Amino acid sequence: MPPQTLSKQEHKWANDMARHLNLTFAEEGGEQVGQHHQVDVVNAPTSLLEKLASMEKAADALNANTELIKNQSAVFSPFKKAGQSARSGIAAARKELKGRKPQNAEARLSKIQENVSSMEQLIAVAQSNHKGLEAQIPWVKEDLAQLALELPVVDSLAIAKKIPSKKHKKFLSLDQEANGLISEAETLCENLQVDAANKVLKKLNKTLQAYQKEVDWLHALPEVTGVGASESPRVSKLDKLAAAFMRKKTQEHKVELVKAEPDEKTKAFLKTWNRENFSDPSERLDLQKRGGCKAPFKFIVRTGSMDDFINQKGCFSAQGTEYLENKDAICTSVVTDEKCFVYGAFGVILDVPPQNVLVSSPDDLMSELNIGRKDKKDRMVNVTQEQNEKLLDVPDHVRNGYLKNELDRYQYDKRQQNVDDLVDNTYYAHNEVIVSSKDGIQHKQGVDATEPIKINGIFLIDAEPSPDTIAFQEFEGKKALTKEEKYQIFMEHAEKVAKNLGVPILFLDGESTMA
Repeated sequence: MPPQTLSKQEHKWANDMARHLNLTFAEEGGEQVGQHHQVDVVNAPTSLLEKLASMEKAADALNANTELIKNQSAVFSPFKKAGQSARSGIAAARKELKGRKPQNAEARLSKIQENVSSMEQLIAVAQSNHKGLEAQIPWVKEDLAQLALELPVVDSLAIAKKIPSKKHKKFLSLDQEANGLISEAETLCENLQVDAANKVLKKLNKTLQAYQKEVDWLHALPEVTGVGASESPRVSKLDKLAAAFMRKKTQEHKVELVKAEPDEKTKAFLKTWNRENFSDPSERLDLQKRGGCKAPFKFIVRTGSMDDFINQKGCFSAQGTEYLENKDAICTSVVTDEKCFVYGAFGVILDVPPQNVLVSSPDDLMSELNIGRKDKKDRMVNVTQEQNEKLLDVPDHVRNGYLKNELDRYQYDKRQQNVDDLVDNTYYAHNEVIVSSKDGIQHKQGVDATEPIKINGIFLIDAEPSPDTIAFQEFEGKKALTKEEKYQIFMEHAEKVAKNLGVPILFLDGESTMA
């Protein structure tokens, strides 16, 4: 075949192709010289070459994040696979272009783009995991500091020989161990060792739980009311008679009761949880269709299982409100248009009176709200079945006090955040808000008794599963449902559930741990 003369435009295309593919191209006056110099390139548009070069550059830049990725096993494996696929795709696309097959090359480019997008998403997950870890450590340090406040009391009681020396040593040992683990976690976090840091934090959590048990034991001592607590003074019979006489005299006078007022801190807390600070589902017509969010929203929500939703059980039943009221307290979350993280993909939107809010934590507390309930003994989170059997094998008045003790653990600033601070401090996972679901209970001095909570909407997390959700489901031996799979299941039953409850159906763009 004789040498061919290229037009000016064809010459430019071929020249660009040669430059991108690192080929040697000899030219003379716009003509190829001799068949032995002829390069077998396709007269492809420059855009394909530019796309290939751009994707290669993007893949190389993403691979530079290996230091962050390699220490997160759940992310590194799919990232490595996507990177390898991108590199082989780039090589194959070069070959297709060289072989005059632009359509095949374009198909390769499409696949490369998918791999690059996956790599970008996985890096974003790795970065969020690291950022979440960084945010978690100060909170754990605060938990430890709260427990360590009891050390001076323990030291004083040990000196006065009011507690066994073994208990004193146990306190000191747990405090030292916890401080060491926090220091180790901080170092690992600084070095981007996310998986290793999470293992240390898991161990630290067990240490803090053991520490908390010791503190609970200390608080349960009958005569321990503070540092250097002493025995009750002896009271003579004469003094007892005098005291009885004075009580009788006092009872003869009418006493006008004055209602106690909550402190300023409690007032400010309750104000942020007022109903007007939350959105009304019935007024959000934009959220009653898929992808229709047109304005900010804020809801208090509770999720339920897919089985309960399909079978209209629990909070999804026609008696959903009564179901919730039969519990002493329930776990909920606050979601917004910017931070919509929940445990399950299907749930209910709640109307919660402010005085019903007992605990508000920006992270999951793994709280034991079923503690002390014999009918819920299989729902415990942090204790074994054997440990729970021992907890239940006590007089009723002791068992009934377990929940109060559990809630008392969270009565400090980090677990009592106003709603705006709660949302600001929520990172990449659902927060936990514990609310009282029983009517007529006064939990705080000077605060009105609780009122009934109501269900005023049902919702679907209408989004594709995140890499974290996929990894969690795989760990559980399950497959994460796609956005459309969730939607199909939801719509099969949503109308009936909503009709039974008399509430609207909403679609929220967010992230759920399950489904």
